[in-house]
Amino acid sequence: MLSRFAIATLASLALLGCGVTPRQPAAPASTATPTEPPRPGQPPLNVLAAEVNWMKQLFEGTPVAIGAEDDGAMRVDVPLTYAFDDKSSAPKPPLRAVMDKVAQSLARQPSAKVQLATPGPVARGAAMRSYLMGRGVVGLRVVVLTPPPGDAVTLRVVPGPVAIDKLDDRALPPPTNAFPGKSTGKS
Repeated sequence: MLSRFAIATLASLALLGCGVTPRQPAAPASTATPTEPPRPGQPPLNVLAAEVNWMKQLFEGTPVAIGAEDDGAMRVDVPLTYAFDDKSSAPKPPLRAVMDKVAQSLARQPSAKVQLATPGPVARGAAMRSYLMGRGVVGLRVVVLTPPPGDAVTLRVVPGPVAIDKLDDRALPPPTNAFPGKSTGKS
């Protein structure tokens, strides 16, 4: 049976976890948009918000389009004319500049992955993957998708599960014998 204090504490924590403090009035039901909380093991949807803002500032005034997607991913679109020469799979300098910054972003987000999609020959996606790996991105974190129709190269940085920052051993319960009936070696 929980005490009144424990119930009040749990209710306050639940409100704080939803971004609502007890002093804030709740939004009217008619204007509230239902948002589903992240599933256990999934990051909050705004985990890459700082990366999106950083990239937007870096490429302001260029034809590179950067935005956040509904699933929390950062989407970067580079027009094909700035990405590859005709019949070439080698990335042009503007695309390499974008991939350099995506590699830096991935270094700050250790559980994130990048999805690459480029129209044209499949070798272009492989060349982009190799370039990112040359910048220190682990190959398992780079996914080359089926080339879409269109005239832009797309890089999607997708957040991974939230990592445990530090495991405090003092918070663990004392070990007990996990196998009932197992002898402990003592007579």
